[in-house]
Amino acid sequence: MGGAVGLVLVIVGGAAIGLRSLSDNSFMTHLATGRIILTSGSVPVSDPYTFTAAGEPWVVQSWLASLLYASVERTGGLGGVRLLMGLVAAVLTGLVWHLLRPAGGLLARLLVGALMVMVGAGMWTERPFMLGLIAFGLVVLAAEGRLNPMWLAPLGWLWVNTHGSFPLGVVYLLAAAVGTRLDGEAPAVELRCLRWLVPGLLLGAVGPLGPGVLLFPLTLLSRQDLLSNVIEWQAPRFVSLHERAFLFQVVLAIVLLVRRPRYRSALITAVFTVAALVALRNVALASIALAPSMALGLAGLGGINSEDRTLAARLISLGGVALAAMLVLVRLGQPTMNFDRMPVDALAYLERNEIDLSEHRMATPDIVGNFLEFVYGPGRRVFYDDRYDMFPFEVSEAALSFIEVRADVFSQLERYDIELAAIPRSSPLALVVTADARWRILFQDDKWLLVCRRGVSLAGSVDTC
Repeated sequence: MGGAVGLVLVIVGGAAIGLRSLSDNSFMTHLATGRIILTSGSVPVSDPYTFTAAGEPWVVQSWLASLLYASVERTGGLGGVRLLMGLVAAVLTGLVWHLLRPAGGLLARLLVGALMVMVGAGMWTERPFMLGLIAFGLVVLAAEGRLNPMWLAPLGWLWVNTHGSFPLGVVYLLAAAVGTRLDGEAPAVELRCLRWLVPGLLLGAVGPLGPGVLLFPLTLLSRQDLLSNVIEWQAPRFVSLHERAFLFQVVLAIVLLVRRPRYRSALITAVFTVAALVALRNVALASIALAPSMALGLAGLGGINSEDRTLAARLISLGGVALAAMLVLVRLGQPTMNFDRMPVDALAYLERNEIDLSEHRMATPDIVGNFLEFVYGPGRRVFYDDRYDMFPFEVSEAALSFIEVRADVFSQLERYDIELAAIPRSSPLALVVTADARWRILFQDDKWLLVCRRGVSLAGSVDTC
Protein backbone atom coordinates (compact mmCIF):
# COMPACT_ATOMS: atom_id res chain seq x y z
CA MET A 1 0.00 0.00 0.00
CA GLY A 2 2.73 2.46 0.97
CA GLY A 3 4.60 1.85 -2.26
CA ALA A 4 1.51 2.32 -4.42
CA VAL A 5 0.41 5.49 -2.65
CA GLY A 6 3.99 6.74 -2.70
CA LEU A 7 4.01 6.25 -6.46
CA VAL A 8 0.80 8.27 -6.73
CA LEU A 9 2.40 10.95 -4.56
CA VAL A 10 5.44 11.43 -6.74
CA ILE A 11 3.39 11.22 -9.95
CA VAL A 12 0.97 13.91 -8.78
CA GLY A 13 3.91 15.98 -7.51
CA GLY A 14 5.62 15.65 -10.86
CA ALA A 15 2.42 16.62 -12.66
CA ALA A 16 2.28 19.76 -10.53
CA ILE A 17 5.71 20.71 -11.85
CA GLY A 18 4.88 19.92 -15.46
CA LEU A 19 1.58 21.83 -15.36
CA ARG A 20 3.28 25.17 -14.87
CA SER A 21 2.33 27.93 -17.30
CA LEU A 22 4.11 27.49 -20.63
CA SER A 23 6.87 30.10 -20.77
CA ASP A 24 10.10 28.53 -22.02
CA ASN A 25 11.50 30.46 -24.99
CA SER A 26 13.03 27.40 -26.69
CA PHE A 27 9.68 25.63 -26.53
CA MET A 28 8.18 28.48 -28.55
CA THR A 29 10.51 27.78 -31.48
CA HIS A 30 9.96 24.03 -31.19
CA LEU A 31 6.20 24.57 -31.39
CA ALA A 32 6.51 27.03 -34.29
CA THR A 33 8.68 24.53 -36.16
CA GLY A 34 6.18 21.74 -35.49
CA ARG A 35 3.50 23.89 -37.09
CA ILE A 36 5.69 24.19 -40.20
CA ILE A 37 6.16 20.42 -40.30
CA LEU A 38 2.42 19.80 -40.00
CA THR A 39 1.58 22.37 -42.67
CA SER A 40 4.29 21.50 -45.19
CA GLY A 41 4.60 17.78 -44.50
CA SER A 42 8.40 18.09 -44.30
CA VAL A 43 11.11 19.07 -41.84
CA PRO A 44 12.84 22.41 -42.58
CA VAL A 45 16.43 22.03 -43.77
CA SER A 46 17.32 25.74 -43.68
CA ASP A 47 16.48 28.64 -41.41
CA PRO A 48 12.96 29.98 -42.08
CA TYR A 49 12.80 32.63 -39.37
CA THR A 50 15.68 35.13 -39.38
CA PHE A 51 16.97 37.88 -41.63
CA THR A 52 20.51 37.36 -40.37
CA ALA A 53 20.83 33.67 -41.27
CA ALA A 54 18.06 33.14 -43.81
CA GLY A 55 18.69 30.01 -45.82
CA GLU A 56 21.53 28.76 -43.60
CA PRO A 57 21.55 24.94 -43.18
CA TRP A 58 19.62 23.89 -40.07
CA VAL A 59 19.45 20.43 -38.51
CA VAL A 60 16.10 20.30 -36.69
CA GLN A 61 17.38 17.65 -34.29
CA SER A 62 14.23 17.69 -32.13
CA TRP A 63 11.84 17.50 -35.08
CA LEU A 64 9.87 14.64 -33.53
CA ALA A 65 9.23 16.62 -30.33
CA SER A 66 8.22 19.66 -32.41
CA LEU A 67 5.78 17.51 -34.37
CA LEU A 68 4.35 16.14 -31.11
CA TYR A 69 3.83 19.64 -29.67
CA ALA A 70 2.15 20.95 -32.81
CA SER A 71 -0.06 17.86 -33.17
CA VAL A 72 -1.28 18.19 -29.59
CA GLU A 73 -1.83 21.93 -30.08
CA ARG A 74 -3.91 21.27 -33.21
CA THR A 75 -6.05 18.80 -31.29
CA GLY A 76 -6.30 20.37 -27.85
CA GLY A 77 -4.84 23.87 -28.13
CA LEU A 78 -2.10 25.20 -25.91
CA GLY A 79 -3.98 23.82 -22.91
CA GLY A 80 -3.48 20.38 -24.41
CA VAL A 81 0.26 21.00 -24.69
CA ARG A 82 0.32 22.03 -21.05
CA LEU A 83 -1.46 18.81 -20.06
CA LEU A 84 1.06 16.87 -22.16
CA MET A 85 3.92 18.40 -20.19
CA GLY A 86 2.15 17.53 -16.95
CA LEU A 87 1.96 13.92 -18.16
CA VAL A 88 5.63 13.92 -19.20
CA ALA A 89 6.72 15.21 -15.77
CA ALA A 90 4.47 12.64 -14.06
CA VAL A 91 6.06 9.81 -16.05
CA LEU A 92 9.51 11.10 -15.17
CA THR A 93 8.80 11.23 -11.45
CA GLY A 94 7.28 7.75 -11.69
CA LEU A 95 10.57 6.56 -13.18
CA VAL A 96 12.47 8.19 -10.31
CA TRP A 97 10.25 6.36 -7.81
CA HIS A 98 10.88 3.00 -9.50
CA LEU A 99 14.64 3.59 -9.62
CA LEU A 100 14.59 4.14 -5.85
CA ARG A 101 12.65 0.93 -5.15
CA PRO A 102 15.66 -1.01 -3.77
CA ALA A 103 15.83 1.53 -0.93
CA GLY A 104 12.89 -0.24 0.72
CA GLY A 105 12.24 2.26 3.52
CA LEU A 106 9.29 4.52 2.70
CA LEU A 107 10.61 7.65 4.40
CA ALA A 108 14.09 7.27 2.93
CA ARG A 109 12.62 6.67 -0.51
CA LEU A 110 10.27 9.64 -0.22
CA LEU A 111 12.97 12.00 1.06
CA VAL A 112 15.46 11.14 -1.68
CA GLY A 113 12.70 11.17 -4.29
CA ALA A 114 11.62 14.61 -3.08
CA LEU A 115 15.24 15.78 -3.29
CA MET A 116 15.50 14.58 -6.88
CA VAL A 117 12.20 16.23 -7.79
CA MET A 118 13.52 19.43 -6.22
CA VAL A 119 16.53 19.19 -8.53
CA GLY A 120 14.24 18.65 -11.48
CA ALA A 121 11.80 21.41 -10.53
CA GLY A 122 14.34 24.02 -11.57
CA MET A 123 15.13 22.33 -14.90
CA TRP A 124 12.02 20.44 -16.01
CA THR A 125 10.51 22.78 -18.58
CA GLU A 126 8.49 22.12 -21.72
CA ARG A 127 11.61 21.57 -23.82
CA PRO A 128 12.35 18.26 -25.62
CA PHE A 129 15.01 17.80 -22.92
CA MET A 130 12.22 16.36 -20.75
CA LEU A 131 11.63 13.59 -23.27
CA GLY A 132 15.38 12.96 -23.31
CA LEU A 133 15.31 12.59 -19.52
CA ILE A 134 12.60 9.94 -19.78
CA ALA A 135 14.66 8.05 -22.37
CA PHE A 136 17.72 8.25 -20.12
CA GLY A 137 15.70 7.04 -17.13
CA LEU A 138 14.47 4.03 -19.11
CA VAL A 139 18.07 3.17 -20.04
CA VAL A 140 19.02 3.30 -16.36
CA LEU A 141 16.03 1.12 -15.49
CA ALA A 142 17.07 -1.44 -18.13
CA ALA A 143 20.65 -1.43 -16.81
CA GLU A 144 19.22 -2.38 -13.41
CA GLY A 145 17.58 -5.43 -14.99
CA ARG A 146 14.06 -4.05 -14.56
CA LEU A 147 13.18 -3.36 -18.19
CA ASN A 148 13.57 -5.71 -21.14
CA PRO A 149 16.56 -4.37 -23.13
CA MET A 150 14.71 -5.09 -26.37
CA TRP A 151 12.73 -1.90 -25.74
CA LEU A 152 15.94 0.12 -26.03
CA ALA A 153 16.05 -0.39 -29.81
CA PRO A 154 12.88 1.58 -30.62
CA LEU A 155 13.69 3.91 -27.75
CA GLY A 156 17.03 4.68 -29.42
CA TRP A 157 15.35 5.75 -32.66
CA LEU A 158 12.91 7.97 -30.79
CA TRP A 159 15.63 9.49 -28.62
CA VAL A 160 17.91 10.40 -31.53
CA ASN A 161 15.07 12.23 -33.26
CA THR A 162 13.83 13.94 -30.11
CA HIS A 163 16.84 15.29 -28.21
CA GLY A 164 20.61 15.41 -28.52
CA SER A 165 21.31 13.87 -25.09
CA PHE A 166 21.30 10.32 -26.49
CA PRO A 167 25.12 9.76 -26.30
CA LEU A 168 24.85 9.91 -22.49
CA GLY A 169 22.77 6.74 -22.52
CA VAL A 170 25.75 4.91 -24.01
CA VAL A 171 28.08 6.60 -21.50
CA TYR A 172 25.94 5.36 -18.62
CA LEU A 173 25.89 1.77 -19.86
CA LEU A 174 29.65 1.76 -20.47
CA ALA A 175 30.36 3.15 -16.99
CA ALA A 176 28.00 0.60 -15.45
CA ALA A 177 29.59 -2.27 -17.40
CA VAL A 178 33.14 -1.30 -16.41
CA GLY A 179 32.08 -0.85 -12.78
CA THR A 180 30.37 -4.23 -12.70
CA ARG A 181 33.51 -5.85 -14.11
CA LEU A 182 35.63 -4.14 -11.43
CA ASP A 183 33.26 -5.56 -8.81
CA GLY A 184 34.21 -9.01 -10.08
CA GLU A 185 30.90 -9.68 -11.79
CA ALA A 186 30.01 -10.26 -15.42
CA PRO A 187 28.31 -7.17 -16.96
CA ALA A 188 25.83 -9.31 -18.89
CA VAL A 189 22.85 -7.00 -18.36
CA GLU A 190 24.74 -3.83 -19.29
CA LEU A 191 26.22 -5.39 -22.43
CA ARG A 192 22.84 -6.71 -23.51
CA CYS A 193 21.45 -3.22 -23.09
CA LEU A 194 24.23 -1.84 -25.28
CA ARG A 195 23.54 -4.45 -27.94
CA TRP A 196 19.98 -3.18 -28.23
CA LEU A 197 20.48 0.55 -27.62
CA VAL A 198 23.37 1.21 -30.00
CA PRO A 199 21.65 -0.26 -33.10
CA GLY A 200 18.52 1.66 -32.12
CA LEU A 201 20.51 4.90 -31.99
CA LEU A 202 22.11 4.17 -35.35
CA LEU A 203 18.67 3.52 -36.82
CA GLY A 204 17.89 7.10 -35.86
CA ALA A 205 19.62 8.02 -39.12
CA VAL A 206 16.67 6.45 -40.93
CA GLY A 207 14.43 9.47 -40.95
CA PRO A 208 13.94 12.92 -42.45
CA LEU A 209 17.34 14.20 -41.25
CA GLY A 210 19.46 11.24 -42.32
CA PRO A 211 22.89 10.53 -40.75
CA GLY A 212 23.34 14.20 -39.86
CA VAL A 213 21.10 13.73 -36.84
CA LEU A 214 23.70 11.39 -35.27
CA LEU A 215 26.43 14.01 -35.65
CA PHE A 216 24.38 16.82 -34.14
CA PRO A 217 25.79 16.51 -30.57
CA LEU A 218 29.36 16.68 -31.94
CA THR A 219 28.48 19.68 -34.10
CA LEU A 220 27.03 21.45 -31.09
CA LEU A 221 29.99 20.65 -28.84
CA SER A 222 32.39 21.95 -31.49
CA ARG A 223 31.00 25.45 -30.86
CA GLN A 224 32.43 25.84 -27.37
CA ASP A 225 33.47 29.40 -28.15
CA LEU A 226 29.80 30.30 -28.31
CA LEU A 227 28.37 27.81 -25.82
CA SER A 228 30.63 29.22 -23.11
CA ASN A 229 28.35 32.28 -23.15
CA VAL A 230 25.19 30.20 -22.59
CA ILE A 231 24.17 29.69 -18.96
CA GLU A 232 23.06 26.06 -19.34
CA TRP A 233 26.43 25.14 -20.85
CA GLN A 234 28.38 26.82 -18.06
CA ALA A 235 29.44 25.18 -14.79
CA PRO A 236 26.76 25.41 -12.07
CA ARG A 237 27.35 28.20 -9.56
CA PHE A 238 25.13 26.63 -6.88
CA VAL A 239 23.18 29.83 -6.28
CA SER A 240 19.72 28.46 -7.12
CA LEU A 241 17.69 26.06 -5.01
CA HIS A 242 17.79 23.21 -7.52
CA GLU A 243 21.57 23.50 -7.93
CA ARG A 244 22.06 23.37 -4.16
CA ALA A 245 19.66 20.44 -3.94
CA PHE A 246 21.83 18.60 -6.46
CA LEU A 247 24.96 19.42 -4.46
CA PHE A 248 23.28 17.94 -1.39
CA GLN A 249 22.29 14.88 -3.44
CA VAL A 250 25.92 14.34 -4.49
CA VAL A 251 27.11 14.61 -0.88
CA LEU A 252 24.41 12.17 0.23
CA ALA A 253 25.29 9.81 -2.63
CA ILE A 254 28.93 9.76 -1.49
CA VAL A 255 27.88 9.06 2.12
CA LEU A 256 25.68 6.19 0.96
CA LEU A 257 28.49 4.92 -1.26
CA VAL A 258 30.69 4.66 1.83
CA ARG A 259 27.90 2.70 3.51
CA ARG A 260 27.54 0.29 0.58
CA PRO A 261 30.76 0.55 -1.47
CA ARG A 262 30.72 -0.75 -5.04
CA TYR A 263 32.91 0.13 -8.00
CA ARG A 264 29.84 0.30 -10.22
CA SER A 265 28.19 2.91 -8.03
CA ALA A 266 31.42 4.84 -7.58
CA LEU A 267 32.20 5.00 -11.30
CA ILE A 268 28.70 6.13 -12.30
CA THR A 269 28.67 8.72 -9.51
CA ALA A 270 32.07 10.07 -10.56
CA VAL A 271 31.35 10.23 -14.31
CA PHE A 272 27.99 11.96 -14.04
CA THR A 273 28.97 14.28 -11.19
CA VAL A 274 31.88 15.51 -13.32
CA ALA A 275 29.53 15.95 -16.28
CA ALA A 276 27.18 18.01 -14.10
CA LEU A 277 30.03 20.15 -12.78
CA VAL A 278 31.13 20.89 -16.35
CA ALA A 279 27.71 21.99 -17.64
CA LEU A 280 24.54 22.93 -15.79
CA ARG A 281 22.38 21.19 -18.42
CA ASN A 282 23.79 17.82 -17.22
CA VAL A 283 22.58 18.27 -13.63
CA ALA A 284 19.12 16.77 -14.23
CA LEU A 285 20.63 13.77 -16.05
CA ALA A 286 23.20 13.24 -13.30
CA SER A 287 20.48 13.35 -10.65
CA ILE A 288 18.74 10.41 -12.35
CA ALA A 289 22.02 8.55 -12.90
CA LEU A 290 22.76 8.63 -9.15
CA ALA A 291 19.37 7.14 -8.17
CA PRO A 292 20.16 3.38 -8.31
CA SER A 293 23.39 3.77 -6.35
CA MET A 294 21.63 5.86 -3.72
CA ALA A 295 18.81 3.33 -3.48
CA LEU A 296 21.35 0.58 -2.83
CA GLY A 297 22.97 2.62 -0.08
CA LEU A 298 19.59 3.38 1.50
CA ALA A 299 18.59 -0.28 1.76
CA GLY A 300 17.81 -1.22 5.35
CA LEU A 301 17.31 2.37 6.54
CA GLY A 302 13.93 3.47 7.88
CA GLY A 303 11.42 1.53 9.91
CA ILE A 304 8.51 1.69 7.46
CA ASN A 305 8.91 -0.34 4.30
CA SER A 306 7.47 1.28 1.19
CA GLU A 307 5.62 -1.95 0.40
CA ASP A 308 4.09 -2.26 3.88
CA ARG A 309 0.35 -1.83 4.47
CA THR A 310 0.77 -0.28 7.93
CA LEU A 311 -1.36 2.63 9.14
CA ALA A 312 1.71 4.88 9.42
CA ALA A 313 2.72 4.19 5.82
CA ARG A 314 -0.80 4.95 4.62
CA LEU A 315 -1.07 8.20 6.59
CA ILE A 316 2.32 9.48 5.39
CA SER A 317 1.61 8.63 1.78
CA LEU A 318 -2.00 9.86 1.72
CA GLY A 319 -1.00 13.14 3.37
CA GLY A 320 1.61 13.67 0.69
CA VAL A 321 -0.88 12.85 -2.06
CA ALA A 322 -3.35 15.41 -0.69
CA LEU A 323 -0.63 18.08 -0.64
CA ALA A 324 0.49 17.25 -4.16
CA ALA A 325 -3.12 17.29 -5.39
CA MET A 326 -3.53 20.79 -3.95
CA LEU A 327 -0.45 21.88 -5.89
CA VAL A 328 -1.95 20.50 -9.10
CA LEU A 329 -5.14 22.50 -8.52
CA VAL A 330 -3.10 25.65 -7.91
CA ARG A 331 -1.18 25.04 -11.15
CA LEU A 332 -4.35 24.55 -13.17
CA GLY A 333 -5.60 27.91 -11.88
CA GLN A 334 -2.63 29.67 -13.47
CA PRO A 335 -2.66 31.02 -17.07
CA THR A 336 -1.79 28.54 -19.83
CA MET A 337 0.97 30.83 -21.18
CA ASN A 338 3.23 33.21 -19.29
CA PHE A 339 4.75 36.01 -21.37
CA ASP A 340 6.13 38.07 -18.48
CA ARG A 341 9.65 38.01 -19.95
CA MET A 342 8.51 39.13 -23.40
CA PRO A 343 7.91 42.65 -24.82
CA VAL A 344 4.23 41.97 -25.50
CA ASP A 345 3.13 45.60 -25.20
CA ALA A 346 6.00 46.82 -27.40
CA LEU A 347 4.95 44.39 -30.15
CA ALA A 348 1.34 45.48 -29.72
CA TYR A 349 2.51 49.07 -30.28
CA LEU A 350 4.14 48.05 -33.57
CA GLU A 351 0.98 46.29 -34.73
CA ARG A 352 -1.27 49.22 -33.76
CA ASN A 353 0.93 51.51 -35.82
CA GLU A 354 1.11 49.05 -38.73
CA ILE A 355 4.89 48.70 -38.53
CA ASP A 356 5.60 45.38 -40.25
CA LEU A 357 8.62 43.48 -38.90
CA SER A 358 8.96 41.68 -42.20
CA GLU A 359 9.86 45.07 -43.70
CA HIS A 360 11.75 46.71 -40.82
CA ARG A 361 14.59 44.88 -39.11
CA MET A 362 14.46 44.76 -35.33
CA ALA A 363 17.23 43.62 -32.97
CA THR A 364 16.17 41.78 -29.82
CA PRO A 365 17.69 39.43 -27.22
CA ASP A 366 17.64 35.78 -28.26
CA ILE A 367 14.64 34.83 -26.10
CA VAL A 368 12.51 37.44 -27.88
CA GLY A 369 13.50 35.90 -31.21
CA ASN A 370 11.92 32.63 -30.05
CA PHE A 371 8.79 34.53 -29.06
CA LEU A 372 8.54 36.22 -32.46
CA GLU A 373 8.75 32.80 -34.15
CA PHE A 374 5.95 31.52 -31.92
CA VAL A 375 3.75 34.54 -32.73
CA TYR A 376 4.48 35.07 -36.43
CA GLY A 377 5.96 31.81 -37.70
CA PRO A 378 8.36 31.88 -40.67
CA GLY A 379 9.06 35.17 -42.43
CA ARG A 380 12.53 36.62 -41.69
CA ARG A 381 11.42 38.85 -38.81
CA VAL A 382 14.01 37.63 -36.30
CA PHE A 383 17.48 38.97 -35.52
CA TYR A 384 18.62 36.04 -33.35
CA ASP A 385 17.21 33.21 -31.24
CA ASP A 386 18.70 30.43 -29.11
CA ARG A 387 19.50 27.95 -31.93
CA TYR A 388 23.21 28.54 -31.29
CA ASP A 389 24.33 25.63 -33.45
CA MET A 390 22.72 27.09 -36.56
CA PHE A 391 23.94 30.69 -36.80
CA PRO A 392 27.13 31.72 -38.62
CA PHE A 393 29.84 32.90 -36.24
CA GLU A 394 29.61 36.55 -37.27
CA VAL A 395 25.85 36.63 -36.57
CA SER A 396 26.39 35.16 -33.11
CA GLU A 397 29.07 37.77 -32.45
CA ALA A 398 26.64 40.55 -33.39
CA ALA A 399 23.97 39.06 -31.10
CA LEU A 400 26.41 38.77 -28.20
CA SER A 401 27.51 42.35 -28.78
CA PHE A 402 23.87 43.44 -28.47
CA ILE A 403 23.16 41.32 -25.40
CA GLU A 404 26.41 42.07 -23.57
CA VAL A 405 26.55 45.72 -24.74
CA ARG A 406 30.04 45.53 -26.17
CA ALA A 407 31.90 48.54 -27.52
CA ASP A 408 31.10 47.61 -31.13
CA VAL A 409 27.35 47.18 -30.59
CA PHE A 410 26.26 50.06 -32.84
CA SER A 411 28.58 49.10 -35.69
CA GLN A 412 27.24 45.53 -35.44
CA LEU A 413 23.67 46.81 -35.66
CA GLU A 414 24.54 48.94 -38.68
CA ARG A 415 26.08 45.90 -40.32
CA TYR A 416 22.67 44.22 -40.39
CA ASP A 417 20.77 47.42 -41.19
CA ILE A 418 18.88 47.37 -37.89
CA GLU A 419 16.10 49.97 -37.78
CA LEU A 420 14.37 49.00 -34.52
CA ALA A 421 15.50 47.52 -31.23
CA ALA A 422 13.62 46.04 -28.27
CA ILE A 423 15.87 46.44 -25.24
CA PRO A 424 15.27 45.26 -21.64
CA ARG A 425 15.15 48.21 -19.25
CA SER A 426 17.60 46.28 -17.05
CA SER A 427 20.23 46.31 -19.84
CA PRO A 428 22.91 49.05 -19.81
CA LEU A 429 22.08 49.51 -23.48
CA ALA A 430 18.74 51.05 -22.46
CA LEU A 431 20.60 53.92 -20.81
CA VAL A 432 23.00 54.25 -23.74
CA VAL A 433 20.35 54.58 -26.45
CA THR A 434 18.28 56.93 -24.32
CA ALA A 435 21.19 59.38 -24.31
CA ASP A 436 22.17 58.73 -27.94
CA ALA A 437 20.80 61.25 -30.45
CA ARG A 438 20.86 58.62 -33.19
CA TRP A 439 17.96 56.74 -31.59
CA ARG A 440 14.41 57.73 -30.76
CA ILE A 441 12.17 56.11 -28.14
CA LEU A 442 8.96 54.84 -29.71
CA PHE A 443 7.54 53.01 -26.71
CA GLN A 444 8.54 52.17 -23.15
CA ASP A 445 7.13 50.46 -20.12
CA ASP A 446 8.62 49.24 -16.85
CA LYS A 447 10.41 46.30 -18.52
CA TRP A 448 11.13 47.18 -22.15
CA LEU A 449 12.32 50.01 -24.35
CA LEU A 450 11.40 50.12 -28.05
CA VAL A 451 13.61 52.44 -30.10
CA CYS A 452 14.09 53.26 -33.76
CA ARG A 453 17.03 54.69 -35.68
CA ARG A 454 16.44 58.34 -36.52
CA GLY A 455 15.86 59.12 -40.15
CA VAL A 456 14.39 55.72 -40.95
CA SER A 457 11.12 55.78 -42.88
CA LEU A 458 8.69 53.43 -41.14
CA ALA A 459 5.76 52.09 -43.09
CA GLY A 460 2.66 52.76 -41.04
CA SER A 461 1.30 55.57 -38.90
CA VAL A 462 4.66 56.50 -37.33
CA ASP A 463 6.05 57.56 -40.74
CA THR A 464 9.61 58.83 -40.14
CA CYS A 465 11.49 57.97 -36.98
